[in-house]
This record gives sequence, structure tokens and C-alpha cells, in this order.
Amino acid sequence: MYNYLNPLPPFMNGTAAKWAYVSMAALAALPGQFNRTALEAPWATSDVSDPVLAQTLDYLNTTDFVAYDKRFFDIIGPGATIDHVQKLAFQSHEAPCYIKDTNQLFFVEWGPPGGENGTHPWQYLLDVATNELRKITTDPPTFNAHGCVVYNHSLYVVTDGHGDEESGQLVKIDPHSLKQDVLLNNYLVQPFAGFNDLEIDPRGNFYLTDSKSGWGRGIVSFTPPTNPTVYFVERETYRIKPVHITDGNANGVAISPRGDVLYVPDTGLSSYYPVTKSPYGKRALAAFDISSSGTVLSNERMLSNPISYFYDGVRVSRNGWIFCGAGDGVDVIDPESGFTLGTIRVGGGENLAVSLAFGRNELWIVGRGGVWHVKGVRERLDRDW
Repeated sequence: MYNYLNPLPPFMNGTAAKWAYVSMAALAALPGQFNRTALEAPWATSDVSDPVLAQTLDYLNTTDFVAYDKRFFDIIGPGATIDHVQKLAFQSHEAPCYIKDTNQLFFVEWGPPGGENGTHPWQYLLDVATNELRKITTDPPTFNAHGCVVYNHSLYVVTDGHGDEESGQLVKIDPHSLKQDVLLNNYLVQPFAGFNDLEIDPRGNFYLTDSKSGWGRGIVSFTPPTNPTVYFVERETYRIKPVHITDGNANGVAISPRGDVLYVPDTGLSSYYPVTKSPYGKRALAAFDISSSGTVLSNERMLSNPISYFYDGVRVSRNGWIFCGAGDGVDVIDPESGFTLGTIRVGGGENLAVSLAFGRNELWIVGRGGVWHVKGVRERLDRDW
């Protein structure tokens, strides 16, 4: 019926979720007229003249999982399902962290139009067993959180800052008491522009992305003091140094399971005042080799450019697969070839995948439209640290 799709592998028959397996060979030479912007998914376009292709794209827009490579079936497996467990405002939700100790998901509502002129002194906690959602406020309040990781039973959170009162910060939060401690708020007296995300290596050292996103959305009013920068922070001494600078925008950040490769997506395609996005801007995922000290990045290469939209939150699974929030869904990328193996979709329309957090055989996706829970994943996703 759908000439551009491969049949599903036999072991995938009878799945609860709706799958499709795209035939790249069949799509290689299309008949008639066709067009789409790089900022929308292939199945979101209606600008095709071939009725069979149009019918296939319409079907793809109804699916939960789209595979481009047979390895995607082995990673996700036939038992996986995706549920839209929280339907929230169509604005950005960010900084998801799965807290194993409490079986809760921490995440935030980020930027305008929510909060008070886009400023948020509170965060969300989702009980993943009951899907009960509540707002929390740390002590003292954490303003404008943007990224989060869990390490050694604590939450480490980065912020955009708060107006002219505080610059971007790295804070530590106790998930039980909600006590918050500021760990870092300057680079040798230079304020940060506003953090976007962070990663932590197996030794507990940090990589922080300092971006212009908070300034661009009016969350902080002072002009960024530098171009967007990735900082390395030594956990024991808090020595800090820039390790990568871009004239685009530093966004997510993730590290390989062995701690030897760093992945950084550039979202320089976004411009500000007004907020617009251009397919001509930077939107590639770069990979860097990490020195034994962790303090020098080398051998920068473009690993992947998204099929559509841009990569936002990035996480690397236990087996090294790269999961990226990419608009219509979460793309799963091969760390060697950079090919997109498949997409976990969040339903199309106004829904938009921004970032994600791993459990053992599950993950949560947050973005515009709320929270999605992907259960029953075949491979174990969470890492050792």
C-alpha cells in the first residue's frame, strides 16, 4: 500500500505501537514535484505531486516510531510504547532528570510566555508511577533552570540567571530536602551569558554550555559577555576553562560511555529580536575527542546534520547511541557513521521534542506540549554513573 516503506521485521509484528520502516532506496529518486523546508519533518510537508508519496507521508505522520535502519528495531524493540502522560502548554519544557531514588522526573517550564515575563522560580516533579505532577520551589529558589543531570544522588542544574540580579549558575539540589547550593556563578569575575545545558563525565567533572538563549528570549537583559562557549569545570578544585567557542549557539552537550568523545549541537540557526529560525544557520552535531585530562577538545568533526529542525537536548545511552531532541521527535544516531537510525515521534502538529532523560529501559521526552513516556525499550539506556 505504501510504496516507499519496507516491511517490518517478523519479530516486530503485532507491536502495540505504530511503526514504519522507511525504504531509503525507494525514496532515492522521486517522481513529480516535491519540496520541504529543512525545518520540518519529511512527513509534515504537503508539497508533493505524487499521490502515492503523499499517502505514504500521511501514514508516517500517524506513527510512533519511524525506522531508517534495521538496527533501530534492535535498540527499541517490539515491546516499546509511547504515551503522552502530561499535556502542558505549547512552550518549551527543558532540563529533564530522572531521579531513581524517588522515582520522579524533574523538569522545568522554560522562558516566555509562561512565568512572570518568562521568569520561573519553580520547577516540576512528576511521579512516574502515578503521573501526578506538582510544582516545587527549591530553598533558596532556583530561577530559570535550563539543564540538569543526576550524579551521586544529587541534581546538578544550570540556569540562565535572573534578570540583572544573578548571572547563570551551576547549582546542586538535594532531591529529598530541595536544598540548593550555588557551586559556580562566574569565570574569574566574568559573568556567564546564561547556561543552556550540562554534562558530567565519569570522574564527576562538568561540561557546561554557556549560550545566548536566555538573552535572546529576554530572560536576562545584559548582553552576553562572550560568544557562546563550552566550559570544562574540574569537580574537585573548580578550576574552569573554555574548551570550545562558537559564533553560533552552544546548546546541548553529552559524553560517550567511555568519556572520550564529547557531542555538542550548534543551534546558531536561531536569531533573536524577533526570534526566527533560518535553515542557513548552524544546526550540526559536532563530535570532539577529549584529552585524558578532560580539558582539551580536539579533532572536531561534523557527525550529523538533522533530517529536520535542529538538535536540542542530547543524551548518550549506555551502549553509545546518541539520542537528540529534534523537533518532531527524538532522533537516534549512530556515533560512528552519524546516520539517523530512527525517530521516536511525539505526534506532530504543535508538539515538539526538546530534551530527554533515561531510565533503565525507558525514557521521558519533554518539550512543547508536555511530557511523553517511552516504556519497554529493549536495550538498557541508563549509564553507570
